[in-house]
Parts: sequence; structure tokens; C-alpha cells
Amino acid sequence: MSSRMNHSTGAWTMDERTQDALVLTERIRATRDEVFDFLVEPDKLLRWIGTDADIDPQPGGKFWLNVTGDDIAIGSYLEVDRPNRVVFTWGWDGSLEVPPGSSTVTFTLTADGDETVVELAHAGLPMGQDDEHRNGWVYFLGRLVDTVSGHELNQQR
Repeated sequence: MSSRMNHSTGAWTMDERTQDALVLTERIRATRDEVFDFLVEPDKLLRWIGTDADIDPQPGGKFWLNVTGDDIAIGSYLEVDRPNRVVFTWGWDGSLEVPPGSSTVTFTLTADGDETVVELAHAGLPMGQDDEHRNGWVYFLGRLVDTVSGHELNQQR
């Protein structure tokens, strides 16, 4: 597999066929606005994912997240539509398999009574990367549910 940077957009493009999007869904007893804040406000984001963040949640803005203390995700925001959607590119610093900005993460928030349905779609992952990313997102989405619900969490992984 190889990758190359598109210098006009700054995004990486993959030369290998990718699989369909990884899609996960959770329900949270909270409003869309409450959940949305945990996706775009650094102090709230870090309560459920990451150890450090440098984000600018607006189209074209920076997305930099030290996820575990050692693994840094890098991308940029494509769409920030309160309280409906947050879309950003994603990839791992120093990775040839999933380089910075090479995949796309979409959070879609849908109201359902007194709950919010959170759908996470991670598209553009190279073949063979879905299990590792699925396991990570399942873990962190569970933390998002607990955090928004008001549970204090221990430091992650």
C-alpha cells in the first residue's frame, strides 16, 4: 500500500482500495446540543477520549488529538453543523497504513424523544484496519455515553 499527499488540499490520498465505512451507533439520554459539546469543546472532548487536544472545530480547522498518550490522530474539520453533524479527517501520525487525514470520521446526532442517537461512521480505512478501529471506537463511544450521562471515568487505556 502506498499513500501520497495532495499538496493543494493537504490531504493524503490512498493508492489502495478501501472498504465501506465502519458504522457504530449509541443512544445517550441527553439533548443533541449537550452531546455536540462533547465533540467540539476540548475540555469536554478530553473527558471521554484523548490525553491532549488541539482542535479548531470549523471547516478547514485543525484536528489534533493525542488519543492514548502515544497515538496521535491528525486531520482537519470538514463540517461542523450544530447540533446535527461533525465531520473531520483522521489518520495516525507516522502511520503508512492510515496516515494523517487519510480517512473521514462523521458523527451524526439525531433526536429520539429524550435521547440522542449518535451514529459514528469512519470511512476510507484501508482493508485490514477495520477491526482495530472498531475496537477503539466501541471503547471510546462507551466512554462518551458514560461521560455525557454524568459518570466520572478513570483515565483511559
